[in-house]
Amino acid sequence: MRPHRSALAVLVATGALLAPAGAASAAAPVRWHNVVSPTKKIRCYQLKYGGPGVECFVAGLPRTSSFGDPIIRLGARGGATYGSRSDFPGYSGRFRTLRYGRTWWTGKGGKIRCTMRSTGLTCRNRAGHGFRAAANATVRF
Repeated sequence: MRPHRSALAVLVATGALLAPAGAASAAAPVRWHNVVSPTKKIRCYQLKYGGPGVECFVAGLPRTSSFGDPIIRLGARGGATYGSRSDFPGYSGRFRTLRYGRTWWTGKGGKIRCTMRSTGLTCRNRAGHGFRAAANATVRF
């Protein structure tokens, strides 16, 4: 066997030619505590206190009180709710960018799953309740 053919055989056998670098990890869900959209207009964190859930700050959310910043909240059960927050009940650490096409799982077994798209972030719990958030437009379902 010629040297260039044996090198090609090694690349094929190891799968190096089958998928671009990072393709396998692009589909894997992330389990970070805090995420931010690529545009930085959506910031979400996993709740450390008060039961499993996520809360997100989204540009353009309606104010529900004059106290704190407007948020949208989703727990492991029930529907999404609007609220306000002046403290931080999440985990410390930096907010990591959730790239388009990636999914963020929170809680054991992914009780809440959020997927980032170029059109915004969609989060849903196992019961199918959730929200779609984009700058200046948020819908609960």
